[in-house]
Amino acid sequence: MIQVIERTFSILEELNLDGEVSLESLARITGLNKGTLCNILRTMIELGYVCRTRNSHYSLTDRFRELARGEISPPGEMEMYRKCVESLAESTGESGVLAVMRGDRIAVVVQAQHQRTLMINPCEIYAALSLYHSVSGRILVSNMHAEERSALCLRTGFPGEEWENISNLVELENECKKIRRSGVSIMENMSDEIIAFAVPVFRPSGQIMSLGLTMPQMRCRGSKRPRIIKLLKEHATMLSQ
Repeated sequence: MIQVIERTFSILEELNLDGEVSLESLARITGLNKGTLCNILRTMIELGYVCRTRNSHYSLTDRFRELARGEISPPGEMEMYRKCVESLAESTGESGVLAVMRGDRIAVVVQAQHQRTLMINPCEIYAALSLYHSVSGRILVSNMHAEERSALCLRTGFPGEEWENISNLVELENECKKIRRSGVSIMENMSDEIIAFAVPVFRPSGQIMSLGLTMPQMRCRGSKRPRIIKLLKEHATMLSQ
């Protein structure tokens, strides 16, 4: 048994049981000396799984609870998501994806692909969506509360080269405002000759999701772009009800 893992989980179990626990109580319950305990707690705080409360006790964060919860959505909702994204893929003839934020990363909820001769490979595109260098990430970040964006940047840093060389909160707020105003995020990759779109989905529960679509540039000329955006927004409205 790896001792540091055993110690870490004993701390997590205690925090889960008691909510807020002082350093002295944790030391007494786990049998760890305060030096070792502080080192483990400091690492878990840096990872975002534990926080210090106002009275200097320790508590699990929402990020840890989301990780422990596992399921992104209940089965009934998942079926509704699947049908809607499949409808989007069929109506556009392209590849669609529904995504959410989990912690500081993007999680794909559902993806669907219309079968045709020339297709974008969604496995490569959606396997590791970038927080800042993807239309889904930009939609989700843009529709956070300003306080959440500020806290996110403290944890992950500013986008920099991944998004218009943004290096401060003022620049980030300006770019997010543009996306909220237009209601859509669009990115073109000239080297891969693909274009991606995403729009926000506002669930009745208050959860914000991103509905996106990726396609070859050659199939997005003339009046096709406005039609794609219109279909995306129509399907996002369905998901928002």
